[in-house]
Amino acid sequence: MKRNFKSVIMLLAATAVSSVAGAQNESKMEKNNMQRVADTVKSGYQKIEDGVVKGYKTIENGVVSGYTAVQDGVVEGFTRISDAFVKKFLMREGETLEEAKARIAREEEELHRQNRMKVTSKN
Repeated sequence: MKRNFKSVIMLLAATAVSSVAGAQNESKMEKNNMQRVADTVKSGYQKIEDGVVKGYKTIENGVVSGYTAVQDGVVEGFTRISDAFVKKFLMREGETLEEAKARIAREEEELHRQNRMKVTSKN
C-alpha cells in the first residue's frame, strides 16, 4: 500500500509539474503571439505614418514651388515695368539704363536728406 500511495503521489506531482510546464508554454506562446500582433500593428502604423509624411512633403513641395514661381513672375514683371518706365520717361540722352537708375537713386537720397534737414530745422 505504501508503494501505491507513493506511486499515486509521484503521478500527481508529475501531472502537476506537467500542467505547470504546459501552462508556462501556453503563456509563452500567448506572449509570443501578442508580441507578433503588436509588431504587426506597429509596422502598420509606421507604414501609415510614412505615407502621411510623404503626402505632406509632396504637398509642401508643390506649394513652395508654386509660390516661388509666382514670386519670380511678379518680381520679373515689376522689373520689366520699372525698366520700361525709366527708359521711357527718366533716362537722359546717352545714358544707359543702369546709369539712369543709379542717378535716380542718388537724386532720391538727396531729396530725402534735404527733407530731413527741413524737418529738423523746423523743430
